[in-house]
Amino acid sequence: MEKLKQISEQIKENIDQFIEAAENNKSPLEKTINDMKKRIVEAKELVATAIAELQRLKRTHQETVNTAGIWDKKVDAALHNSNKKRATEARQCEQQYQQRANDLEQQIHVQEAVVADLKTALIEFHQQFRNTVKRAETLSQRQKQAETLAEFYKLLAEFDLPDENIAFQQAEQELKETEAKAKMWKERNRRTQVKTETPTEESELDAALAALKEDVLGSSQND
Repeated sequence: MEKLKQISEQIKENIDQFIEAAENNKSPLEKTINDMKKRIVEAKELVATAIAELQRLKRTHQETVNTAGIWDKKVDAALHNSNKKRATEARQCEQQYQQRANDLEQQIHVQEAVVADLKTALIEFHQQFRNTVKRAETLSQRQKQAETLAEFYKLLAEFDLPDENIAFQQAEQELKETEAKAKMWKERNRRTQVKTETPTEESELDAALAALKEDVLGSSQND
């Protein structure tokens, strides 16, 4: 049981540390907004307390007025019965309750003014809170936009572009070498074709000469 209690306390301590660390990591603006939220909640509770007190005063005042009315009726009843002593006692009680009702009425007026002031101040603070949240949202959006721009241009700026002249000189040199290779292979291809075609032309020429010789010799023999 004791060990379980220690574990429970340790878990609670870890949670408290985590919450504290999260609170410390928040920006000053976030802390301000959270603080305003807490204050609004507490202020609402105070206003609710003041309203509850006003309602209590009104109920007590009404009860006092009702009691004073009861004693007033007792005064009338005592006078009707010619009981002056009883009437005097009833009159004193009625006056006490009436005075108490008057005091309560004054307190009610004061409490109503307090409640009105609290409500006005709460509304103003709540409007201030809304304006703060709106400004914070605008700043947060601009912060995100600025971070995006910064990262974008950082990405481009960190690109290591070589010297333009050197890069083009290298590319042009590679092009020249490639063109030279293409020219070389083209010339070799031509020479190969010439070698291949030459024997054919010679054989055709020999055949033509042989035919011509045969024609000449043939003609001579016939003569």
